[in-house]
Amino acid sequence: KTVGGLRRSSLEQLAGAGSERVSDCLEQVVLAAYRGRVDSLFVALGMQRWGSFDPHANRVQVHGERVSGDEDLFDLAAIHTLLNSGNVYLVEPKEAPGGGAVAALFRY
Repeated sequence: KTVGGLRRSSLEQLAGAGSERVSDCLEQVVLAAYRGRVDSLFVALGMQRWGSFDPHANRVQVHGERVSGDEDLFDLAAIHTLLNSGNVYLVEPKEAPGGGAVAALFRY
């Protein structure tokens, strides 16, 4: 298995056990990435989710469509994951863990 495959396997096992060390909730993933908690981030290729992040209020807002001032929250999560020495894996949408567009394995 590849390193990404091993991390994906860990993510799926923890998710199946209901662990709080995994999430496919974009708001949780963005906050965790900003705080340096994301070990491995899986993002579906070619997908975007628009919204805003206020680190001072610890608030993430996801919008159905792009509005003025929005940023791609998948990109934001990926950038903060990399800045905090995490791993980012781009996967085909049909291969994304949990069948969603984003999933994360947290360090703690």
